[in-house]
Amino acid sequence: MQRNIMRTLAAGALSTVGLVGIGAATAGATTAAPPVTTAAAGDSAAPAEVGINAAKFYFFKDDNRHGGYAYVTGSDRDLRNNRWLSGPHKGRTIDNGTSSVNNTTSHFVVLSDHPGSCVGPHYYSNAHSSDNDLSNNGFDNKASCVTFR
Repeated sequence: MQRNIMRTLAAGALSTVGLVGIGAATAGATTAAPPVTTAAAGDSAAPAEVGINAAKFYFFKDDNRHGGYAYVTGSDRDLRNNRWLSGPHKGRTIDNGTSSVNNTTSHFVVLSDHPGSCVGPHYYSNAHSSDNDLSNNGFDNKASCVTFR
């Protein structure tokens, strides 16, 4: 009888240690990023992303979302320190260099002409929308500030 009680207590203790071990192992864990699928060689379209990574506002150097891209995940009143992430202008500032955009956020986004003050001409982007040619809106190569609303 005493042997059965000891076995039961030992089994319970092992189960508790196992659960505590699982909790400790996952307590500091971070969610793994979803896999990123990139465009075919020579195509500079933004990566096809899902989940939390999809909430970005993308800037493209050329019309039709080509020529290199950059993105922000929130307001940035000075785009002079943001750089193209791909394409022939990779590493150069995106300030006054955007020709098309893709808004994958749930926010209304406003592009402005002057860094810091965000005054001057504006361009408005609805949530979950894209524009393949900003020149037809009079805003080609003018974005210097972006605000999320």
